[in-house]
Amino acid sequence: MDTKTKTILMWSGVALLVVAGIYTLFLSFGANKKLDESEVNAIYTNAASTIAAQQLTMQAMITPSPTASLTPLPTSTFLVFSTPVLLPTINLAAVTASTPAAGCDNAVYVSDVTIPDGTKIPVGQSFTKTWKVANKGTCAWSATYQLVFVGGDSMGGSSTPIGKIVNPGESVDISVVLIAPSASGESTGKWRLSNDKGIAFGNELTVVVASGAAVPATPTGATGESTATEEPTATDVPTATEEVTTE
Repeated sequence: MDTKTKTILMWSGVALLVVAGIYTLFLSFGANKKLDESEVNAIYTNAASTIAAQQLTMQAMITPSPTASLTPLPTSTFLVFSTPVLLPTINLAAVTASTPAAGCDNAVYVSDVTIPDGTKIPVGQSFTKTWKVANKGTCAWSATYQLVFVGGDSMGGSSTPIGKIVNPGESVDISVVLIAPSASGESTGKWRLSNDKGIAFGNELTVVVASGAAVPATPTGATGESTATEEPTATDVPTATEEVTTE
């Protein structure tokens, strides 16, 4: 039992004792003599005052329970929706089509102009490899942009300027002079375009050749014609002379 309850019970008992004492006193006076009305009223008034004072004392002793206060929750960074939220539909195909090529410099391989992959070339023979490349970037290529070797077999090739200005959206044929490797078999070289700052960009351009022994050329000389045989000249046959007999 807590302190508040004990205090209430204690003062309630005191009040009951006071009332009981007043009642006993009243009975005792009634047995000896009859109290006048004013004395009875005074007794009741004193008892009521005593009980009221006790009630006030008990109320002062009782500490009111603290009122619960609502503490606002911290604002969350997430929003909770009671109804579904419809997000806009994005057409990825349209976005892709309208998005320009990434970067200032961007080269895209178009086709092999000469020496398709797998071409067989005699050992040690020089040849020119040419690719068609499209400018898919946002900047024009100057004539000083170069074709540079980036991996594989260089086949004796060296960096070669493209030699012309190529605007965005245009295509250009770029070439490099190479030499078929001395060892037989397939060889691959990888090349890329490089800008005027020496930074390579765009698709890798590959050259794949199968070097081997030189194929002997097929003779193309004219075949000798047979000499025509002269036909023998016909010999004149002597005609017979008719003899005339003289009689």
